[in-house]
Amino acid sequence: MGSHRYRFSCSILTSVAALVALTASLLVAGAFGQNNPVPQIVGPVHPDAVAPGGGDFTLSVYGANFVPGATVNWNYQARATTYISGHELQAQILSTDIANNTAGYITVVNPAPGGGSSSASWAQVEVHNPISTIAVDSPAFYEFGVWQSQAADFTHDAILDLMVGEADAVDLHRGNGKGLFGFTSAADPHYLSPWGFTYGDFNNDGNLDIAVASKLDSVDDFEPNRMDVMLGNGEGTFSAGTPILNRAGTLSYVLAGDFNQDGNLDLIATVPTFLTVYLGQGDGTFQVGTHYLYPAFGLGGMLAGNVNDDGKLDVILWGGSSLGGQFDLILWFLAGNGDGTFQRPQQIGVVQNTAWCDGSPVVQASDFNGDGKLDLAFCDSSQIGVMLGNGDGRFQPPTFYTADPTGQRLFTFAVGDINSDGKPDLIVSEYPTDFGSTFVVMLGNGDGTFQSPLVIASGLEVPLAETSITVGDFNADGLLDAAFQNDVGMYVYLQQ
Repeated sequence: MGSHRYRFSCSILTSVAALVALTASLLVAGAFGQNNPVPQIVGPVHPDAVAPGGGDFTLSVYGANFVPGATVNWNYQARATTYISGHELQAQILSTDIANNTAGYITVVNPAPGGGSSSASWAQVEVHNPISTIAVDSPAFYEFGVWQSQAADFTHDAILDLMVGEADAVDLHRGNGKGLFGFTSAADPHYLSPWGFTYGDFNNDGNLDIAVASKLDSVDDFEPNRMDVMLGNGEGTFSAGTPILNRAGTLSYVLAGDFNQDGNLDLIATVPTFLTVYLGQGDGTFQVGTHYLYPAFGLGGMLAGNVNDDGKLDVILWGGSSLGGQFDLILWFLAGNGDGTFQRPQQIGVVQNTAWCDGSPVVQASDFNGDGKLDLAFCDSSQIGVMLGNGDGRFQPPTFYTADPTGQRLFTFAVGDINSDGKPDLIVSEYPTDFGSTFVVMLGNGDGTFQSPLVIASGLEVPLAETSITVGDFNADGLLDAAFQNDVGMYVYLQQ
């Protein structure tokens, strides 16, 4: 990765290469009687922004579980793809794809047997000239979502929708491609905020499903003790699948990925003292796999990624420890073995005597210096720390950026390329202040460092993102948008 590199495609050669790779993949899979895994995109593609009107170019896609014969899709249209490794693919994007300002919805498909689409992950390429001035419209307010939200295309139209957590349900709000959203369905009526949910194609029918931390109707409490598996029909509505019961403690977070590389999505769920791998059967049902003790006093969360560049999905965990009379924020790396099990947790970072920021995921993954290796951004009580990955499971010591200059505010943050220059930025909501809330951006330099905070909006009328910031190009104009969520509802900022 790094600076933009454009190469004209040679369609005949790349098509032949793709055919050879596909044949090799089928021969290998057939020889060993194994399915291909479900691919997963992790972090941004490169370049994640290009100017409109250019020629064909090479797009690098990073993640895990890629195999020879894998295909990169631009808005569900296959593009000639070269297999580099289980961690990287290169696709030839056409000049006709980027003729005008737009957004390319990027997915990956692995060939049969097994294989399938990267349904638990996606990426976007912003087609727009880089901008020097960031301006947003007044946010549109929606009376939905009080805790968390996740953006994905649940209706097969390459337009981002929002799955949001209410106090007692998870609801789908379909995007219309112009940055507006409308209620579509109650995807799961048993959800309990603020606990977790995730999405992916769990029954291999080509439609996005969700897994939700929920509760038994007969249990009168506010702690989730099961996971609801809700099966999507691709049109925005869901039916109940087989729930996953849990009687070992409160389910907190849920994560999807093909951790045993068998061609079926699996789930990982956490309770306060351990996490459990649930192995998918490909029909929307799951079997209990391995239990792992959680090495934290306070459970923070987890994310999936390919940290050591071996093409297998790993897990990053975070939580807190109160040993010694202080609260420490600690991050761990669990290397995936590719069979649904993980190696012993390795501590990769610790911030002593602190707390973490409010609401939004404490740890987020990206590629901040453009080297194709997974980096991490995390927050403590007043700062955002950036840890650059070495690609071998280790990270460099964090560089800190002050998100709260007063030391008395709360904040949430997200990661995304808000000025379409191909470099990930930090998007921050600061609150409360005597003058209301503040929408701030720290522009990335592309080398893993960030510029001083740039105020986008501030004042009493600026909504706060108390519970999450969700980013995506909601109106497909080539500029990143942001949805601020709090206990009142959702405020969607569209860039001008």
